[in-house]
Amino acid sequence: MKKTGQVAVWATLITACAGPSAGGQTPPGDPGSLGRLHIYEIANDDPRLLALQSEEPGWIEVSGSGSVEVQPDRARVTFAMETRATAADAAAGANADAMAAVLAAVRSAALPGLEVETFGYSVRPEYAISNDQRTREIIAYTVLNNVGATTSDVDAVGRLVDAAIGAGANRVGGISFFASDTEAARREALAQAVRIARAEAEVMAESLGYRLGRPLQVNGGADRPMPMVYQAEMAMMSRAAETPIEAGDQTVTARVTIRFALGPELGG
Repeated sequence: MKKTGQVAVWATLITACAGPSAGGQTPPGDPGSLGRLHIYEIANDDPRLLALQSEEPGWIEVSGSGSVEVQPDRARVTFAMETRATAADAAAGANADAMAAVLAAVRSAALPGLEVETFGYSVRPEYAISNDQRTREIIAYTVLNNVGATTSDVDAVGRLVDAAIGAGANRVGGISFFASDTEAARREALAQAVRIARAEAEVMAESLGYRLGRPLQVNGGADRPMPMVYQAEMAMMSRAAETPIEAGDQTVTARVTIRFALGPELGG
């Protein structure tokens, strides 16, 4: 803490390491081995004093976290059509016909903001091992074709699953819900984390007898939440029980670590 008009007093004790003066006599009034006490005054504008006065007493490092719930406004369902035949072209043809029916049924649901795309097409041979255990023979081909459907009506997921399975889709890959825009929630979570960290730092600083100083270093950020995944098995069970599939909320979390300087002493 800097104080104006202060005069520092420096004292140096010089011991009589060299012993008595020449001739072995101790000069009158000399304290002998106690040496002489010399007093020096340093003006308050001395650079050494100013450097000491300008030093900050220390710092406090605190962490804070904040979280904000955000409601999903998009849902994505993935289906798959798997067909099998002894010839590759037959398996592929059967798959194409079946998938065309599934796509038509999904699009006919006329859900708002519907986007449909196919992905992950594969042809896999199946083998049988001969009796001599040395050779393999292809006995069939399996074709797998995946389709994903995204809609802005998160409450219509059950209807979308019904339409696809009713048209012949024999696999449900998964259901996920997500928010299309989480930036506002991220900013709010970050602000919340900073407020909490600063409040804790103020309590700590005041308990130590100081005011809280300026922030010296800040680290942290807010995450972008991953889509909430609804397991395919649960989706099939919910459909069988005619239970609606609910999206739930996503949580946006922010974490910060801040180092604050300690300010002036309280009451100083």
